[in-house]
Amino acid sequence: MEKNGFFVKFFGRLLAPFDLGIFSLTEIKRMKENIEKIEQVKNEYNTSTKLLIRRDLELSRANERLLKFDEVKSNFISVVAHQLRTPLSGVKWTLSMLLSGDLGPLSNEQRTFLMKSFESNTRMITLVNDMLVADHIQSGKVHYNFKHLDMVDLIDNVLFEINPQAFKKNIGISYKSHFKDLPKVYSDPETMRAVVQNLLENAIKYTIDGGKIEIDIKRDAGYLQVSIADNGIGIPKDQQKNVFEKFFRASNAIKRETDGSGLGLFISKTIVEKNNGKIWFESEEGKGTTFYFTIPLEDNAPIA
Repeated sequence: MEKNGFFVKFFGRLLAPFDLGIFSLTEIKRMKENIEKIEQVKNEYNTSTKLLIRRDLELSRANERLLKFDEVKSNFISVVAHQLRTPLSGVKWTLSMLLSGDLGPLSNEQRTFLMKSFESNTRMITLVNDMLVADHIQSGKVHYNFKHLDMVDLIDNVLFEINPQAFKKNIGISYKSHFKDLPKVYSDPETMRAVVQNLLENAIKYTIDGGKIEIDIKRDAGYLQVSIADNGIGIPKDQQKNVFEKFFRASNAIKRETDGSGLGLFISKTIVEKNNGKIWFESEEGKGTTFYFTIPLEDNAPIA
């Protein structure tokens, strides 16, 4: 009754200047129902707004906790990696002395065991270094020194270093064509060198003995596009979406090469994107893989 009385008074004030006879009871009832619906929607809106504000506060606090956790994780990785790298380097130095004969002659059996230890130690140092690099990149600790860069020279320098690995497996590495008057790119030489080295080493690692690797460089609009193609084991189609994820290794790669951190392609993707480029690949299991990446040309360099 009180509620009905309220609406009678409300409509009385609202319609005082008008002739109430123009509205039927049905129309007044309908107007009342509409106002009740509006009031209900308003209450629901206010409730939803309060919930959203509360949820936003909860998400902000959760994000702060995640940032703190990420910082703790980053510090933990850095401390552990550095603590590991020092003794591992000492072990490597000792093993090198033993293998070189500085501490006396070795039998063939002793040399074989020491060589296996040396290789395992080297793999551990590589893993530790990859973890440090990945952490530094992800946390924004890597400094990028952008400058004008001749990409062909950079690739040639990397090839000079890794050719012994390819020679050991009788893998031929060649350029698809002769490059003439290619423009320079605007990039950080050190990080881009790491990308080229990682892609080439992966190609060598997952290409069968006697295989081939082909490098191509061409201009693509405002970018220079580099591709590295191999006729190796390829990547299973159902796993290709995970290729650039941290610590991911394809199942057929693990079967062929038990060693590997699964960080190389994650690092490469991050570096290429930080150099304002893109990276992608095409692959077919059992036939090979081609990785592509682009880097802006020097005439696209931002004004400092």
